[in-house]
Amino acid sequence: MRTQAPSGPQARAGLQGSGAAAVASGASTDEPVPPPAAPPPSREPAAAPAPAEAPLPNPRRALELIGLVVAPTTLVTALAFYFGWVLTDSRAAYFGIDASALDYSTQDYLLRSADALFVPLGSVFVLALGCVWLHAFALRQLREPAARARLRIAAGVAVAVGSAVFALGVLAVFRPLSFSPHYLFRSASSGIGIALLAYGLQLLDRIGAAERGQVRASETAASVRATALGLVALLVVLSGFWTASEYADALGRGRAQRLAASLDLRPQVKVYAPKRLALDSGGVVEERLAGDDGAYRYRYSGLRLLVRSGGKYFLVPEGWTRRSGTAVVLADSPDYRFEFGAGR
Repeated sequence: MRTQAPSGPQARAGLQGSGAAAVASGASTDEPVPPPAAPPPSREPAAAPAPAEAPLPNPRRALELIGLVVAPTTLVTALAFYFGWVLTDSRAAYFGIDASALDYSTQDYLLRSADALFVPLGSVFVLALGCVWLHAFALRQLREPAARARLRIAAGVAVAVGSAVFALGVLAVFRPLSFSPHYLFRSASSGIGIALLAYGLQLLDRIGAAERGQVRASETAASVRATALGLVALLVVLSGFWTASEYADALGRGRAQRLAASLDLRPQVKVYAPKRLALDSGGVVEERLAGDDGAYRYRYSGLRLLVRSGGKYFLVPEGWTRRSGTAVVLADSPDYRFEFGAGR
């Protein structure tokens, strides 16, 4: 029995429906289904990346680099030892004694460095605080166009004064000045002058950049600034080190002068010796003891104790003067007997 295929509109609708169902169910077709078309590329130009801001000189970064090379504890200990030695050497040299004869230990120099470090460190902290405040004030003035004119004048004055002070400091290193400045002027002027000069120039540069509306600095300019900042910092540190050394030397001399002016406050010393020591200068009294069976035959009085160090007594006569006085050094030995009395 034959079956006749349907014809007409109903047959065409059925064929279309079956074709759509075959495509939807993933049935095989003669041609592959094309992928969806990609959206057309935008014709708007991409924004150019903002230029990277070059890093400005960072004092903290410089300190971190220095800390990698020299440990802070080692640096502080070395500085304290040096200033203690300078103070001790100046004080001993006033009485004609070399510091090496005292045979001080490292701990002795460290303990004696406290006097030489209090004033320099306090001055550095106060000066640093003032510089931070002035720098913050200058940055606030940069934001106000009306205040930039006054700030430019102040920066110009700083450049002029810094240049003059730095030139005088360099001149004072090689030849005496025609006027009599403070004894710390020669050592401190170079550091103060170069700091004022560098900051004035930096401030003038920042004022110009603010007026031009320039916010970012080029990488080359930032590198030059960092190098200049490092060199200026080294000069300032060197000048500060020199100034602190001069202060420690002057402090040691001052302490020695005060000690020489009040020798009667130092402990009295009597020395007993088996043989004659010939200590007969500056008011030292020599006495020959009676009896031939004693361990000590001579007694010396009129001496004052300066210091005992390294197994030795450093003594000076009561009538000691810097022009004609001499210091006496006796070993702390059983051959001598020392008797001490209170000073005035």
